[in-house]
Amino acid sequence: MPRRLLCLHGHFYQPPRENPWIDEIEVQDSADPFHDWNERIATECYGPNAAARIKDGAGRIVDIVSGYRHLSFNFGPTLLAWLERHRPDVYGRVLEADAWSLERTGHGNALAQAYHHAILPLCSPRDRRTEIRWGLADFQRRFHRAPEGFWLPETAADSPTLAALAAEGIRFTLLSPYQVRRIRLDEGDWRDATEARFDPSRPYRVRAGDRELAVFFYDGHIARDLAFGQALSTPEALLSRLEDGYDDTRGHDEILTVAIDGETLGHHKKGADEVLAAALRRLAAKGEPRIVNLGQALELVPVRWEAEIAEGSSWSCAHGLERWRSDCGCNAGGEPAWNQAWRAPLRSALDGLRDRCAALYERASAGLLADPWRARDRYVELVLDPERRDVERFFRVEAARPLAREERVRALRLLEMERQALRMYTSCGWFFSELSGLETVQVLKYAARAIQLAREAAGEDLEPEFAEALGRAPSNVPALRDGRRVYEQLVRPSVASLERVAAHLAIAGLVQPLPDSGRLFCYRYRVRGRRVGRAGAATLALGRLELESLATGERLDALVCVMHFGAADFRCGVEPWPGEAAQAAVEEALFARGEAASLPELLRAVDRAFGGRDYTLRDLFLDERRRVAEILLADSMRRYEYDFTRIFEDNRRLMEFLRELDSPVPGPLRAAADVSLSRRLSSLTRRIGAGEVALRDGEPELRGTVELARRLGVGLHLDPVRRQVLEVVEARMADVAAGRGAAARAAELVEVLSLASRLGLTLDLWAAQNRLWDWAGANGAALDRDSLAALGRELWFDEETLLARAGYAPLAPEAIA
Repeated sequence: MPRRLLCLHGHFYQPPRENPWIDEIEVQDSADPFHDWNERIATECYGPNAAARIKDGAGRIVDIVSGYRHLSFNFGPTLLAWLERHRPDVYGRVLEADAWSLERTGHGNALAQAYHHAILPLCSPRDRRTEIRWGLADFQRRFHRAPEGFWLPETAADSPTLAALAAEGIRFTLLSPYQVRRIRLDEGDWRDATEARFDPSRPYRVRAGDRELAVFFYDGHIARDLAFGQALSTPEALLSRLEDGYDDTRGHDEILTVAIDGETLGHHKKGADEVLAAALRRLAAKGEPRIVNLGQALELVPVRWEAEIAEGSSWSCAHGLERWRSDCGCNAGGEPAWNQAWRAPLRSALDGLRDRCAALYERASAGLLADPWRARDRYVELVLDPERRDVERFFRVEAARPLAREERVRALRLLEMERQALRMYTSCGWFFSELSGLETVQVLKYAARAIQLAREAAGEDLEPEFAEALGRAPSNVPALRDGRRVYEQLVRPSVASLERVAAHLAIAGLVQPLPDSGRLFCYRYRVRGRRVGRAGAATLALGRLELESLATGERLDALVCVMHFGAADFRCGVEPWPGEAAQAAVEEALFARGEAASLPELLRAVDRAFGGRDYTLRDLFLDERRRVAEILLADSMRRYEYDFTRIFEDNRRLMEFLRELDSPVPGPLRAAADVSLSRRLSSLTRRIGAGEVALRDGEPELRGTVELARRLGVGLHLDPVRRQVLEVVEARMADVAAGRGAAARAAELVEVLSLASRLGLTLDLWAAQNRLWDWAGANGAALDRDSLAALGRELWFDEETLLARAGYAPLAPEAIA
């Protein structure tokens, strides 16, 4: 009997969002309440699929499984780098899933991907090769094996791109059924296959020049129903829709391949991660169709048919590749009347900048790098090592000769310039509706960083010509007018120098002291001879700051001075370090009179020593700017809270009387009650978490405060309370898992969770549930049966399942009775 095979593929990807001057993602308000979109989608999708819940009819957890074990998947390399740093729990489960599948089937679930998610058919041949090689190097570093398959960004393909994959040893890729032009069996006659009129349930051989590779084509109808229809609404709906993908009349082994954006599973469709996990569980129990990855499928089913692809095609543009180079009508978001006439001029401007950078790179690296383009292909080794530990080894291989330090810095600047030139082709820059959108501004920031590095490495200014070319890209926003205005207003202010990073450190360090040495963003720093004191009406800090870029090796040795005049009024100066004697003289001039110094006198002394530009709070990078603002606001907010509390206490009886009469409470009094009662709740939960107040002692006041707010018709700000309670939950759960007074901590945890429920606090228990489930499987019997059952109930587990996982035998019927 012909076999039925099933491969579900998830393309997990987020565009790189890092500020190119600090290589960190700054806060994105549109992702609220999360810091940024990576963090939000990791919480809604990447994490849940790593630990998907399987639930019973009552909504209780009966199992936690890794969806990645049964998915074919690719993760964008830049997303994996972010997960490695910020969500190592999820990152570890992704790697584990590939290793698990490799051990059991001989083929890993993971596919490689082009590094920066550029549209490869639109890249120059040299850039296409580098994008592929960087993607392969990233994959090998993370998964410790060579990839068999490769995901093409947006499945954008043409013959040169497929040939480039085959040349690097890739065996197969995955495309849309609408990317096929014609097919044939062995060397038989060609058949028309346009509009997906062919059998997608088998692998095909595709020739690309003198090379070939296997291609799987996913089922377009089912993929569309998963992404945009109701196929992921329930496990039953998913299984039914997958069943429709098979056809008994085909008479051959069928490989049903379905590919979707991985973010569909939990981010775009809430709960889809659980639907998928439940459906896969049922399929595994049934045994058919057999769940496989594409490497398995290629081993099980011989490739006898050949396909010819539609040149320059993709899965997300009906017009081929036009979404990334013309006003084809494909877009996302924006206003109905907007157009994308900006796409072609933007690509033209970036192509021109890329070519000028390439020429400069070749010319300026002559005598520094033995083979500049081989060095660029291998530069990924340093990119993948944020601490740049292998710089010495890199230059031993790639340098044309032993290089002096200044020459190394120049070579690294040139290589970084080329990295930014690759980054600026991230496909999302063209995907959406408007030139001034978040994603397009991001690629322009990479362009600005490349321009800055070209200027620093070779003294060439590429910006005027680039800005002029951008002026031909029309914006849909009248106030911005065109790409040149977008660049000037939304990109150029972001350009940062080493001096600005130094000012950032100095100002932030005055508000909240920093260690004397360490790492900040992609820089190492050391502070020497720092002195802080009062000078007249200002707080003054002076010191020597040594700063080194991890990316380029460039250094700054500076004397920095910060004056704080109160509130948000800062002034910072940065000058080359003048030597110890000169620093001592400046220090004497600034601090000599202490609090007796007059403000004009102080300012004149600072102006004499620091004649360059002034840096202010606005020059801090965004996250630190907001953190400093919060610190500066804290004292004012405490005073306001005290005033509100006094107003509330003075008028509490009046408010209760008005409520008894069913009369409205004036807005100012409601605001005072809101602030006062919210503050009371937050303070008490903080003290309980710190162990200053026992939970049983604090519960009456907590419940009384919530009840009082209800009686007065006051809305409470519960987010700070929720965060504090969740911190307590996770801390207690960590103690249980670590065996630190497990029984007592478990009992406290049950009390905390029960109280949270009574207070109406909705908590995100995902991390605590994962920890309990993992711990129960390893040594759950270290906790007595009743304690484990009680804790499991509060964390929404099915008790018997959790107890069985911990090794407890089921209770006899008479014991239950």
